[in-house]
Amino acid sequence: MSDIQRRKKKNGEYSYTARVRIKGFPSQTMTFSKLTLAKEWIKKTETQLQQGLINPAYNAQQRTIKEIIEQWEMNELPKRKPKAQEEFKMILAWFNNEIGAYSLAGITTEILVKCRDKLAQKKKQIPMRNGKIKVTNDTLAPSTVNKYLTYMGVVFEYCVSDLDILQVNPMSKVRKLSVKNERKRYLQPKEIANLLEKCKQVNFELYLCVLIALLTGARKSEVLNLTWNDIDFEYTQSNDNKGMIKFLETKNGDDKFIPIHPYLYNELLNYKQKAIVRQLKNDYIFKNEEGKPKESLIGKLFPKVVKQCDIDDFRFHDLRHTHASWEAMGGVPQQMTQKLLGHRTSQMTNRYSHMRADSLRPYVNNTGDVLLKEFIKTSTG
Repeated sequence: MSDIQRRKKKNGEYSYTARVRIKGFPSQTMTFSKLTLAKEWIKKTETQLQQGLINPAYNAQQRTIKEIIEQWEMNELPKRKPKAQEEFKMILAWFNNEIGAYSLAGITTEILVKCRDKLAQKKKQIPMRNGKIKVTNDTLAPSTVNKYLTYMGVVFEYCVSDLDILQVNPMSKVRKLSVKNERKRYLQPKEIANLLEKCKQVNFELYLCVLIALLTGARKSEVLNLTWNDIDFEYTQSNDNKGMIKFLETKNGDDKFIPIHPYLYNELLNYKQKAIVRQLKNDYIFKNEEGKPKESLIGKLFPKVVKQCDIDDFRFHDLRHTHASWEAMGGVPQQMTQKLLGHRTSQMTNRYSHMRADSLRPYVNNTGDVLLKEFIKTSTG
């Protein structure tokens, strides 16, 4: 007995899930983008089942990496976040080009190690506004190479746990590259004042992005994905201590609640009052003409302003390092910094993070006062 189920995807296209059931054999299913392919697979699978050819080893020999990638993208990719989907497509396209013709059973550790070493020599590519790709002289960072290996490993794991056509994930035997993530670059108060003043002159939205990252330790993605709904201006325990920022679905998958420093509170409130009234349900604070997060603020404009300030070797993520460094020098307990930066803690504790967050306010305010000391002095002087 066999059947085909047609499903309409969010993009309007259809997928076809074919199923073959023969008494005495486990049910076989496969999803295709075309009805003709589903019908061909049913006919082939029924014959193989009747001849006793279907088993995990046989499946692994018959299935190519290209087919496995297509099946994973059909069934599993839609479950990922939009940004992760883009990364997966790019990375899996690279592996498809390199090893797509291999059978799943033919993939060896040696082949994957060669992929790793080739990636280590791959030049960085930057998408341009005109749709073209600019190839740089820099090679991929070790962390990026490891991300490629991890993402392809997810597809292999799908073959192990979901399809049951592999016994062991072949990527598990491939050694990752050594990554040195330690960066101790942080700004001094006078450098902070100079950077904020220049940002304020060039672009007020960029100025707010920098201010938020500096006073909360937020990541680039957390800042750009903020909406006005994430800024709780009404949350208060006193007239001097009010406001809360909600960072939802952070890098670690947890929600994070940070008290707003008084200076940032006033700047955000004034900006909102002056801004054009928006009607979008997901109203990003920093958005482009398409209503999406305005990544050009940090991706393109920020490096230019940093250069104008004569600040060497400084990235937007270093604002997070600056926040954490001054907290440490200010005597903020390590567990408090961990909480403020959103490093992973137990899920049970995070369930009460909004209730506990206001206890962090003195640390946020004290650190912010130190960071903004020179800036406020020059602005009001």
